[in-house]
Amino acid sequence: MKMLKPFLTLNICLAALLGDYIVFNSSYSKSQIFRAFTDSAVHATLGCLSSILFLSQELSFNNTTCLFNICFCTMLSSLIDIDHIFATRSIYWKDITNNRTRGILHCTTFLFTITSLLLIYSYIYKKINIYMLTWMIILAYTSHHVRDANRRGLWMYPYGHTPPLSKYVYIFLVASLPNIFSVINVYIKPELYKHTMINTNMIV
Repeated sequence: MKMLKPFLTLNICLAALLGDYIVFNSSYSKSQIFRAFTDSAVHATLGCLSSILFLSQELSFNNTTCLFNICFCTMLSSLIDIDHIFATRSIYWKDITNNRTRGILHCTTFLFTITSLLLIYSYIYKKINIYMLTWMIILAYTSHHVRDANRRGLWMYPYGHTPPLSKYVYIFLVASLPNIFSVINVYIKPELYKHTMINTNMIV
């Protein structure tokens, strides 16, 4: 158990490196369909590993509740790309894959604002399930945005886009952020849980 966090952190790094190689440098990378599906799979894998790492320090929920949160984070990490459809205003594959604009779910400041408000609300009103789901959303969009930022930078509205992140910065952030978030949770959750009876039989 003591080595679980380093093991998961290493696996996040390996998943990012190997996943990027498969998506962009494999013999099938010329296929837009292949790249789209494998890229989505890499996002989902990073979200899954990040949520497992985060929840590895969470002993207040039963296995079913943890599994639900992991599945939620995994799916959301991939489904963020659905906003490409809204950005292109088209359901045709050619339009979606050639789109250069970014949808609202790729705006880091937008999701940061929403999740910050949700954390504050859930903390004040002792909404444990909303609190945990908000952390899953944070893990999902940060892993997704940081990985995309390696190619296109972060969209920090209203300031525009940052320069693309270097490979080393991207890998460092995608691996370290779940660890940072888990530490933050450890420090703030006792105050939250102290006044709340947790029903571990409830998923949401």
